[in-house]
Amino acid sequence: MQRNVWQSEIEFNEERKIMRLIILGATGGIGQHLLQMGLERGHQLTAYVRSPNKISEQHHRLNIVSGDLFNAGAMARSITGHDAVLSAFGPTTIRTTTLRREFGRTLATAMHESGVRRVQLVSAAFLFSKIGMFGALLKPTLFRFMAPDMAAMEREIMKVELEWTILRPPRLTNGPLTRSYRVADGELPPSGNVISRADVAEFMINEAETPAHIRRIVGLAR
Repeated sequence: MQRNVWQSEIEFNEERKIMRLIILGATGGIGQHLLQMGLERGHQLTAYVRSPNKISEQHHRLNIVSGDLFNAGAMARSITGHDAVLSAFGPTTIRTTTLRREFGRTLATAMHESGVRRVQLVSAAFLFSKIGMFGALLKPTLFRFMAPDMAAMEREIMKVELEWTILRPPRLTNGPLTRSYRVADGELPPSGNVISRADVAEFMINEAETPAHIRRIVGLAR
């Protein structure tokens, strides 16, 4: 017998705890997957973004909030009442900048003010000490300005008594969801040099639903 979407959603939700998740960087590659997967699993989502017009997704369980990612007070007001923060925010520039550190500081302050403790933060695999020959060549060259700022962002989150999980994926692709990625605490999985944005997003939703890596830096790779 064919089941309608409404019936399927009710039955699915009865088996899973519905969460209130706020997503930062929702217009990016990982963020868009977070929106889609979060809604598919029945969660209540808030997308806190600078440009709401860039989100085409519409759903009665999706609240889109226009906000400044560097305004702690505004961010705190939006975070309040949520179960967890999922951050896929990341400037694409490889030049000298402090944007990531400033974002990390803003987020840590906002979470402290909001009282929400659980946060997942996407960082980068090149911060691991062992990243393979190719990564070792890129870190002091292409990523030489990005790495200090990314590390500073992580430190800002780890300063506060939060239940943080920091994700360090290697090269991101627009490939499909595979569910065949590997996970390692404190290191990049051996010979891991690529992962799809969809797989990263799925890990984040899974970790939000069933935390298994609290206060851990996690390496993800195919």
